[in-house]
Amino acid sequence: MTGSYVSLGMEDKYKKLFGYINLIEPPQGLGARILSIINTEERRISRVKTWVFGSSTLASFGLSVWAIVYLIKSINASGFGQYFSLIFSENGLALTYWRELSLALAESLPITSLIIFLAAIGFFIWSVSKVVERNIGGFNMSFN
Repeated sequence: MTGSYVSLGMEDKYKKLFGYINLIEPPQGLGARILSIINTEERRISRVKTWVFGSSTLASFGLSVWAIVYLIKSINASGFGQYFSLIFSENGLALTYWRELSLALAESLPITSLIIFLAAIGFFIWSVSKVVERNIGGFNMSFN
């Protein structure tokens, strides 16, 4: 290696390297045009997301209505409502046979339709929060 190359400091090397590059000034108004394009694209993305979350809100509302009807039918078919009504009977049988009654309630509980119902309601709440977040700035329920 030559002595002159080694003796140059790191800063001097960069000055020497970039000294040959001619700096070109950007055209007048380029920054404003770029910001305008970015702003337009952000608005378009926001409109698309609002439309997507709005349609998912409508779909999840329909799913929630169906899930409620399905849960009510499942409760009626399983006999859960009849066992549950024994808790409020006046003769005190529920307190006497609470173990058997709790097992009968657990056995007749329609788990699948309950899970579908809770998932539909959860999806509805999530999609509504996303629509509100998109349309009202700063509203965040941390469901990201």
